[in-house]
Amino acid sequence: MIKRAFLHIGGEKTGSTTLQRFLTRNAELLKQAGFYYPCASNDICFEHDAHFPVAGALIDGEVEFVSAKRQPMLPSVLAHLTQSARAADGNLILSCEHFSSRITRLCQLQKLRDALPTDDIKIVFYAREPSELALASWSESIRNGSHHRFSADQILPKARFFNHLQTLDLWAEAFGRSNLIVREYDRTQMADGDIRRDFCEQLGVEIRDPLLDDDRNISLDLQRLEVLRHINEALPKFGECADGWRRAQCIRGLVTEFIPEGEPLGRLLSKHESDAIKARFSEVTQELDKRYFDGRLSRKWFPENVPADPEPNSFTALQEAELIQALVATITRMAERTSEDGTSHAVGGARAYRKRRLRNTRRKLKQALQVTKQRLLAPFEARGA
Repeated sequence: MIKRAFLHIGGEKTGSTTLQRFLTRNAELLKQAGFYYPCASNDICFEHDAHFPVAGALIDGEVEFVSAKRQPMLPSVLAHLTQSARAADGNLILSCEHFSSRITRLCQLQKLRDALPTDDIKIVFYAREPSELALASWSESIRNGSHHRFSADQILPKARFFNHLQTLDLWAEAFGRSNLIVREYDRTQMADGDIRRDFCEQLGVEIRDPLLDDDRNISLDLQRLEVLRHINEALPKFGECADGWRRAQCIRGLVTEFIPEGEPLGRLLSKHESDAIKARFSEVTQELDKRYFDGRLSRKWFPENVPADPEPNSFTALQEAELIQALVATITRMAERTSEDGTSHAVGGARAYRKRRLRNTRRKLKQALQVTKQRLLAPFEARGA
């Protein structure tokens, strides 16, 4: 039976994908060092390099971060976790960033605690400064089907997603504050500037010559996100049709590489707006620093100048004409790729399948383009009437 359990709970947008890939690829080395990271392909607690089904098992209803194949197994996940933890030796490691963002009730954490056959449970959480988290999470939401504009005014302490103090207090209530290991997500604050090495250092893991991948979670620039945001209006939402949303995810992944690049995402948030967010979180940040960091939070969490009057951001969203131009360029690029695939004499099954997907995706893009054109022309048609 396991002696101790380490639960890596995120937070969101703090390099979790990179860490989980590292833990999966080095599971055997971890085992030799006395740490067990369950990652067998047939383990119902594990999917996509992490333990998303465990988080899904604590939530009522279908969740988009667990595959359709794993959904029917969720009622059995916690019992399976208990069984596998009893059969294992050493220290258990579980990782899922949605533990911190989606599990919001004490009773859910108690169920998770009861599923672990040990009283020695440590919680590892990486906290990201709210204004940085706001941009990163908006980008992620667009990649997952949202079509909402970014609004700095909506980044408020009452939004639990950005309020790390609320999250940590909940986990402290369930597991004890002394069992929380809280780190700042910042390269200057982590061991060797790397979350993988920092995580191992916090757990006391020593492995020689680990396998290290490049960061797989690549950020998108502002233009690609804006184009995707408008394309999302023509695609199914998860709440409307789960299967349709999963197919739409394939479309988003396919089309992204064809959208012309634009300005960096950081242009979306001015220095003034960033300081305004930090000022709104000042009381929360001070208490977070005192309660969980012993006064060690870096200065980046605190505003340099407390804003007095609102100032407009220097960046404005893509104009309709610019959006149409980007959509046309995207469709053109996809058409060129489809043509290249079609002229090859060695079109295999995989290439033919990709060609069909490109054509279907291009059709969806043309629908989105038509909707945008209609919205652009509507005011002029109304005047003519």
